[in-house]
Amino acid sequence: MGLRASKMQPEGKPRFWYRDNFFLTTDKTYLDPSLINKAFDSDLMWWNGAIEEHQMRKMLDNCLTLAVHWVPETEEQMRKNGAPRRKYGKDFQFVGFARLVTDYVSFAYLTDVFVLREYQRRGLASWMMRCVKEMVDEWPDLRGLMLMTHDDKAARMYEATLGAVDFDKGPSAGLTMLEMAGQAEKGVPKDH
Repeated sequence: MGLRASKMQPEGKPRFWYRDNFFLTTDKTYLDPSLINKAFDSDLMWWNGAIEEHQMRKMLDNCLTLAVHWVPETEEQMRKNGAPRRKYGKDFQFVGFARLVTDYVSFAYLTDVFVLREYQRRGLASWMMRCVKEMVDEWPDLRGLMLMTHDDKAARMYEATLGAVDFDKGPSAGLTMLEMAGQAEKGVPKDH
């Protein structure tokens, strides 16, 4: 079951992008927390684990979310008619996700970016990041967007799509970045 869209989402009116048989949206009514939780509990996202449904809903409600879906409609059809209204079924597949923890004005932290394995190597993560960049470039008071990755290939993608740089080479060079572990913190696995 998807989330109910609040009348005044802090991110404003939901946005949509179309590509091939995929659409990407900030519209939270298309989110299925159980599918996101399934990904959180998989080895695809080693840093996460499944969380209680009410906590997942709270997390999603309090972030700017982007979700990619596959549908049989073509890009041309969706540009003409908009995204499909249905949100579940065999001809509607959840494909990928990203979220920004943000105040929607001056700061954003990008996290939990993933594309399900069967849809990887199609440029969908890069597409999501270009859409993130399009949105945050519209925020005139944005001081910065931060993210963390353990993967060199992902780091290169973030550099290419967002213009992100290593913390010690960016506008915060010389500052000390600190972190405090929480109760759900998971260490980096040895094979990463």
